[in-house]
Amino acid sequence: MAAPQAPTLAPALAQALAAVVSPGEDFLQAARDRDELAGMLTHFDVLGRGVAAAFNARDIEGGGWTHSIQPAYWGNVTVGHRDGMRFFFRHDGRTRKGAAGRRLQVETGYPHGYCGWRAEPITVSMDRAPDAIAADVLRRLMPAYKDTLLEGLAEARRSEAQRRARVELNGLIEQIVPGIHGVGGARPGDVPDRATSFWSGRDHVPEGQVALPVGGSVTLSPDAGEVKVTFSHVPPALALELLDYLRSRGVIAGRTVALGGSPRVIAGELEPRDPAGEKIRPVGDLLLTGAGPADGGGRSTSAEGS
Repeated sequence: MAAPQAPTLAPALAQALAAVVSPGEDFLQAARDRDELAGMLTHFDVLGRGVAAAFNARDIEGGGWTHSIQPAYWGNVTVGHRDGMRFFFRHDGRTRKGAAGRRLQVETGYPHGYCGWRAEPITVSMDRAPDAIAADVLRRLMPAYKDTLLEGLAEARRSEAQRRARVELNGLIEQIVPGIHGVGGARPGDVPDRATSFWSGRDHVPEGQVALPVGGSVTLSPDAGEVKVTFSHVPPALALELLDYLRSRGVIAGRTVALGGSPRVIAGELEPRDPAGEKIRPVGDLLLTGAGPADGGGRSTSAEGS
């Protein structure tokens, strides 16, 4: 006995489903069975296809506009450009009556993670011709979108450069420290651009990770320009050796010097100079130096870099 064949889809619905992004089998079946869903998909396919065609006919941003539909049970279509510009058309007013229930909200798309100014959404009637809707979007929304998108794209480029810098530095750290992992024991390859990495000491070892005599962590700044390193369970002799190494590199070198005997010392206060450039030394004025504990004579001390 021959297997039953799936019902043939109407050409308009088949064309609409071709624009849906990764639909599940349940959604496809619902589109076949429910006339309301099929009609909605067909309507928004025609809308998105028409708006994209209108943009291409006007050579907006050099052409290259297409449309796609998300597999949702509410009306939506996205008209996107090959370089990343996107307009989202969404029907939120199904419960409203009259013309208000036939309005579409049109929003703009920005790079992931962008938190700056965005173009204000507009609404358009879903019953207008796609070409008229396209003209409305270009007149009312595109100018503000282009202005704010420039900032969003610049921020995305900065973010990607920072991400690449973290990936590169993390790779160098992984070559030095065996068994390093991310938050929750994540393996380095799973989060290559992570901000913080850990290696386990004897007190806690995630499953499958390597235990080292001394635990610690490395936290990178967003652009990997600075690194915070912490150690735990460090033997005193090793701690002294590490500090001595840092001293030999000039990182913590300095000498204690006496400051003025002012009753008031403000860390970071600038030392005044006369017009000839000579220092004026009223008691207690400082030149970008920090205050230390007071000595026996009421004078403060500070570490001055050598």
